[in-house]
Amino acid sequence: MSLNYAQKKAIEFINGPCLILAGAGSGKTKVIINKIIYLINHCKYKADNITAVTFTNKSACEMKMRLSKYLNVLEIKKMIISTFHSLGLEIIKKEINSLQFNKNFTLFDEKDQIMLLKKICKKDTKNDIRSLKKINFMISNWKNKFYTPLQAESSAQSEFEKKIAYVYKIYNDYLHESNILDFDDLICIPTLLLKKNQKIKNYWQKKISYLLVDEYQDTNNSQYEFIKMLTKNDSNFTLVGDDDQSIYSWRGANPQNIFLLKKDFPNLKVIKMEHNYRSSGRILKVANSLIANNIHLLKKKLFSNLEYGDLVRVIIGEDEENEAEKIAQKIIHQYSTKKSKYQDYAILYRGNYQSRILEKVLIKKNIPYNISENSSFFSRPEIKDLLSYLRIIINPDDDYAFMRIINVPSRKIGLITLNKLEKFASKEKKSLFQVSSNIKNKNFLTENTKNKIHKFIFWIKKIIQLSYLEPSNILDKIINDIEYEVWLSKILKEPNQIKKSVNNIHTLSQWIKTMLEGNAFEKPMALSEIVAQMTLRDISNKHVKENQQDRVQLMTLHASKGLEFPSVFMIGMAEGILPNHKSINNDNIEEERRLTYVGITRAKKQLFLTYCSKRIQYGQILYMSPSRFLFELPEEDLLWNRNISSEKFLQNTQKNTLTIYRLQKILKKYKNVKN
Repeated sequence: MSLNYAQKKAIEFINGPCLILAGAGSGKTKVIINKIIYLINHCKYKADNITAVTFTNKSACEMKMRLSKYLNVLEIKKMIISTFHSLGLEIIKKEINSLQFNKNFTLFDEKDQIMLLKKICKKDTKNDIRSLKKINFMISNWKNKFYTPLQAESSAQSEFEKKIAYVYKIYNDYLHESNILDFDDLICIPTLLLKKNQKIKNYWQKKISYLLVDEYQDTNNSQYEFIKMLTKNDSNFTLVGDDDQSIYSWRGANPQNIFLLKKDFPNLKVIKMEHNYRSSGRILKVANSLIANNIHLLKKKLFSNLEYGDLVRVIIGEDEENEAEKIAQKIIHQYSTKKSKYQDYAILYRGNYQSRILEKVLIKKNIPYNISENSSFFSRPEIKDLLSYLRIIINPDDDYAFMRIINVPSRKIGLITLNKLEKFASKEKKSLFQVSSNIKNKNFLTENTKNKIHKFIFWIKKIIQLSYLEPSNILDKIINDIEYEVWLSKILKEPNQIKKSVNNIHTLSQWIKTMLEGNAFEKPMALSEIVAQMTLRDISNKHVKENQQDRVQLMTLHASKGLEFPSVFMIGMAEGILPNHKSINNDNIEEERRLTYVGITRAKKQLFLTYCSKRIQYGQILYMSPSRFLFELPEEDLLWNRNISSEKFLQNTQKNTLTIYRLQKILKKYKNVKN
């Protein structure tokens, strides 16, 4: 496998902490794979002492597949190659006896969290999903700072924050009493444990002799602390990242973690990988010119040995539909004249709402497309239902799972009954399952209702016993016993919906059986491990049909990270869209610029930047100014596709945009000097 000088240097630097600043398309995954091979074959590291951490299960699986070409299956099985959350889960399971909950815990995903917060904040939020998500974000932010509810209350700077801190306490108490962990706990709990318990910390630092972290720029505060706890000051580790591709601050990512390394690890070796193997020279020049406007402590500049390439075209539409029409026409023309494939084209946008008119035009022009969906396979109602049944088998004290399944399918146990049960359980300080198991002697329910609950509990206990004997058949047994598919066909109106849901159920069942058995790369797992992993994994990308492959790809700029396409259209290059209004108001332009940089560097050969002169929003016409980012690109590398009517408009808006942009920069400088 041929390597350039920087790649070779990055692979062979072993003794001491190492940061690889890997630019877009510079072969970072190739370096990580080769470094693992080098550690085992040349440095005599044992496979079970190497840990590689990334952000998605897809990336972890891809890493294992690529390693399988060079290492034997046994070595790959011994290694930990996982996400941060999976590694945290592994440590929690191993050190469960040192923690204040039992081993049969279950996990909450974001939808579970929102449902619980909906219940806690019913009066205040009136079920407003935005308010609930904001509260969830605040709690997550506190957890990632390792704040207890009491510390959150102390740090609160307003009455609103004090209220949310109180919600945080109720939320935390509920999780603790129900033996449930959320995603943030999977990082925070092991990190705090390693901080407090030197013996356990020594064990994991010894076990992980070499740590590799991919996409390091996406780490948040707790993940950075987690890395520090797993390593010593003189540790041998490699972190791979690119500060120019840090685009997830809205979910807690902190690009400053790259700069903190120098302080915490004085002997840090920084290796820059600037040779891009993906894009033409012109596209890289445009990308470098844009990102140079951001503040950098560690500078790098991408270069390419590929041809210089086509001019970057700027397309201006009269309105959103005309913008989409021009994109469609360009694709049709190139498809017929250049004999390209539809899959060669990607249309990238800042927000999902921008895809609506695109879809309308692409359908009208008979252009096949595939739109990237953010919804996980595991967020489907039927999957949530069945996983809740499995959660009860593993942890009968999981009140949330209990409440979800007791009337799915309907057992005619009403809300009044459930409210009485909840009040009684709260009074007794027991779980719903525990109080329901001894319901026969209680007087607050009718005999008929008690019989229904008793029947349900008796069946659950039987299923729990069966799960030990026949774990591979347990889900099929549940589905058949409760006649779940029959019930689904009654509540779902559309035949396609029924078919899709039934297929999802069969996929889940088959996947559980496969995980119980294991395969060449994965060891067999227990049912409890599978249910925990399923909350962490996203297999939605495995459900794309073969005949969907030759399609134009539509996705957000965030979703495009890590991908590449011969031709890229970036739409909505206008002030208020890219950069968006929120970023302009919050002075967060640098992240919007990084997001634009990510979009540009997805393109291999052709790049089109588009916007429209006017948009319709809530029935009103909005006149748009071209994005400031367009004027940060080298003029000689752009070709503006204008007509006579747009020429005057462009001159005026360009002048106005540049004036506003320059004034903002002057004000920012003045503020910095004053401070």
